[in-house]
Amino acid sequence: MATSHKITLEIPGEIYTEIVDFRKRSRIRDANSAVVELIRYALTLPPYFKDFDWKKAEREADIEIKAGKVKSFSNTDDFLTELKA
Repeated sequence: MATSHKITLEIPGEIYTEIVDFRKRSRIRDANSAVVELIRYALTLPPYFKDFDWKKAEREADIEIKAGKVKSFSNTDDFLTELKA
């Protein structure tokens, strides 16, 4: 039988709301099990995703958007054609 450990977490309300939403979408029986599943998933992420500086990337994207370095497409085909170019 696997060993388990009891851990008490204080989770902000907005995060708990997202956990509850995840639990419902995933059909997990309770919030505690949902938290365990989310932790298990986070521990299996490749190092690239764990170490990636998402806040920095978001700041850089905001700068690019403000500078007008964006393209808009009226349909998916135009978008895919641009990606292949």
